[in-house]
Amino acid sequence: MFAGQSYKMDSEKSLQRLRELIQLVAEATSDDFFELAKIAGLDPVQDFSTANLSGLDLRSAQLAGANLIGTNLRNANLVNADLEAANLISANLVAANLISARLNNANMIGADLTGANLVSAKLLSTNLTGANLEKAILNHADVRRATLTGVRLDGASLRATILSHSDLRRASLTHVDLSGASLYGVNLSYSDLRWANLSDTNLAGATLEKTRFSGNEGLTREIIYDLRRRGAVFDR
Repeated sequence: MFAGQSYKMDSEKSLQRLRELIQLVAEATSDDFFELAKIAGLDPVQDFSTANLSGLDLRSAQLAGANLIGTNLRNANLVNADLEAANLISANLVAANLISARLNNANMIGADLTGANLVSAKLLSTNLTGANLEKAILNHADVRRATLTGVRLDGASLRATILSHSDLRRASLTHVDLSGASLYGVNLSYSDLRWANLSDTNLAGATLEKTRFSGNEGLTREIIYDLRRRGAVFDR
């Protein structure tokens, strides 16, 4: 058999298998994403890297440890989803609903979470290096010991968020709402906190080397003096 003939037969088999899968999914009585994936012989934990899952209803999905590198989850409903230790490097989570989602120890380097809803989400020890969280909502989220180096949080809401002992070096936090948040022991070196709302924010033990402040709500003269003493820079 010639090589060209073998390749043609393999292609025909692959096409036939694809047609069979499409037929199985089309005939399924369920519209549940995971049931359909199972019918198609796919494993949601392993087979959806770079896939387009935008807008899907994945409430309470069990995706702990899943390989979701580069996956498009824009506008997806991930309320109460278990994404602990998931690999979400460069994932698209723009406007995703992640209320009460569990993202502890997840790898989210370079992920785009612009406008995402992370109210009461768990992000303990999560790696968000270089991630985009502009205008995201993280009120009451638990972000202790997370890596947020170089993250963009401009215009985000972090009211009563727990960020204790997280790494926020070189982060952009302009116009962010940190009222009532705990930044105890946080490293904010070279970060930009201009125009941030710092009302009742706990900055005890925070590292503030060259951290920029200006136009902040909630800072008294005494607090400003203390922040300057610890290395903060206030723009004139």
